[in-house]
Amino acid sequence: MTTAPDDGPNPTLSNPDPTLGGHPGGPNHDEAPFPAVATAVRASLSTDASGHDMHHVWRVFRLTQRFAEELDADYVIVGCAALTHDLHRVQGDGTGCDPRATLSTIDEILTEVGVDDQRRESVLHCVAVHDDLEFRGENPTPETIEAKILRDADNLDAMGAVGIARTFAFGGVHGTPFWDPTGKEYSQLYHFEDKLLRLRDELHTAPARQLADSRHEFLETFFERFLAEWHGES
Repeated sequence: MTTAPDDGPNPTLSNPDPTLGGHPGGPNHDEAPFPAVATAVRASLSTDASGHDMHHVWRVFRLTQRFAEELDADYVIVGCAALTHDLHRVQGDGTGCDPRATLSTIDEILTEVGVDDQRRESVLHCVAVHDDLEFRGENPTPETIEAKILRDADNLDAMGAVGIARTFAFGGVHGTPFWDPTGKEYSQLYHFEDKLLRLRDELHTAPARQLADSRHEFLETFFERFLAEWHGES
């Protein structure tokens, strides 16, 4: 069994308290302006149970920091974008809204914590185009490397073991069935075919594609196993 190192908390673990939504490790997480931005969004995301909580935000953040270093991108832009990108998920009637509807709020947050005009504009672009819905014919174009990094990091968190857990968490919150064999009702298993199994081919950056292969393979294995168990074949 893997244990945490003696010199501090395991940096791969997220804080178990989503209300606090702290982050115990990882590159740049405690560097300004990130703690202040996280504080500003935490209250909105702390009660989310659909997989768009502070844990998700920090996982995406960590991937953006990793990719920014590998791709020589602006880590402040992608970090701020990661921390604010899912505010749209908890707006309106609880089912979310277009990310562009939250841009004025995000601009206010970034202004308050001292992010300069140029970076604020870049963050807003990242958030506006991050919600990759190519499978539904909606695919706003990411025009910067930072926007591509955010979209890839967000999509990676919808893949693999965590992606599966988030899929069924979302379905539970919104009353979507595991599967409808008749195909009459949208189900969580159909979401695999509709979106999750297509994400690997929609990634923009090489580092993201490298991570995606194993996560995609896990999705395929789970999908096949689910059907086999449903029919009593395994």
